[in-house]
Amino acid sequence: MLCVAVTDDGRQVGASYSKRPRPNSALTQSEGFRRHHMARLLIRLGAVLPCLIKGQDLIRESRAIEQRCWRELGLAKQPLYVGDIPDFLMTNGFGNRVALSRPMEPENLAARLASLESQCSPAESRIGTNLDTLARLLNLSPFEFQWLLWSYCVRRFGRSILPVVPLREDRHACAVLALLSDVPVSTVHEATASRRLHTWGFLDGVDADGEMPSLLSGWLSATDKFADWIEQSYASTTDLVIALCEAQVSLSASR
Repeated sequence: MLCVAVTDDGRQVGASYSKRPRPNSALTQSEGFRRHHMARLLIRLGAVLPCLIKGQDLIRESRAIEQRCWRELGLAKQPLYVGDIPDFLMTNGFGNRVALSRPMEPENLAARLASLESQCSPAESRIGTNLDTLARLLNLSPFEFQWLLWSYCVRRFGRSILPVVPLREDRHACAVLALLSDVPVSTVHEATASRRLHTWGFLDGVDADGEMPSLLSGWLSATDKFADWIEQSYASTTDLVIALCEAQVSLSASR
């Protein structure tokens, strides 16, 4: 099979022959699951971002979300804005100037993203199956399930994928999480006050003094151990429970 590398502007930059790869269906499903739910989180964040930050911070973070969600927005390619690339790269190999895009106004972007929220289709994978089983076994609330799901995705993509949203204190954090999840603030406060997702070693972010993070990204971060554990394949619910117990013993020993 002839493999050709193509840049975003359509230029071929290399070619080689290779055997056709055989996709790992489980891996493909897991990647699709993560991308789907990460996109849903970014779309939701973009839709409510004007309520969370203002001024130049809003402009900067809105531009970043527009670039990350360009496929969901129906754009032909990822937009480039003034300042994204240095001047010496503004001319391509054919001597033509690179076309720059004009970013949407934050309020217009928020409206566009809000209209996309109901258009997302579900993605199936063993990660979702494991999360469903875990939620049933531990009697997680719908918010705790959503919180854990988003935090897992952020762990795999990295915190830098999220916009920078400062949080003044815990009550403000609860209000922001409630807005994102479309649930009452009291529901979020109950879940965060119990800290059971942190105690079980699922979520990261609490420092040695028990203080919670000052940025939204710190509130949406699963632990590496949880991310590794939830991605595994289990033959039965019993096997999942045994693995969960072993993970808890390992976590307790490491503290």
